Amino acid sequence: MMHRSKREGRAGRHWRAVLLAPLVLGGCISLLPEPPPPPQVFALEAQDVAPIAGERIDAVIAVAPPSGERSILGADVIWRTGDQLAFVDQMQWSNRAEFALQAMLVETLMRQGRFAAATQSGEARAEYEIRWDIHDFEVREDAMQARFVASAHLVQSPGRRIVASETVTASAPVADRSQSAAAQALARAAREGSARIGVFAADAAARAQAQAARDQDARAASIRR
Repeated sequence: MMHRSKREGRAGRHWRAVLLAPLVLGGCISLLPEPPPPPQVFALEAQDVAPIAGERIDAVIAVAPPSGERSILGADVIWRTGDQLAFVDQMQWSNRAEFALQAMLVETLMRQGRFAAATQSGEARAEYEIRWDIHDFEVREDAMQARFVASAHLVQSPGRRIVASETVTASAPVADRSQSAAAQALARAAREGSARIGVFAADAAARAQAQAARDQDARAASIRR
């Protein structure tokens, strides 16, 4: 009888432990921290681009991926306070900035309409190529401005000769400290910077072609003499 009661006691404790286990486990799950909300994702792309005046250039232009610091060419949005760079929390671009800016410049060149075609480097044969370095692409807290600074180089094929170089700067005011205001201002600055690079490239290519035509005429004249 004593032996039987021990077994019953052990069985009772066993079942109580089994019944309590889900309750304990459930309590542990409820104590875990809530997952953070997903980051807000913003597009970085060209929008309305006006055609620009000037003679049409019968040539294809390619755009290389920009070079620059990894911090400003990634998917994070940069907020600068003095010399300190910080990533804006819970916010990112829909693509890495280096690829988004490259695609933006290609589309800008196409819509401006000066070149016969525009493409990303490596996709097709091109007579000209834009190689560029991004120096700034960030929100500056001291001025509450989004700032875009790039050094652009127009390279001509064959020979990879640098035709012209120019530093382009563009900025846009940041309305407030919200994520959407920062993203919209940075996108506006990048679009303005891309438009200025497009004008620079077209004007430089036009001058290069005009000079090439003059040189060809001079050679032809010297042969006739």
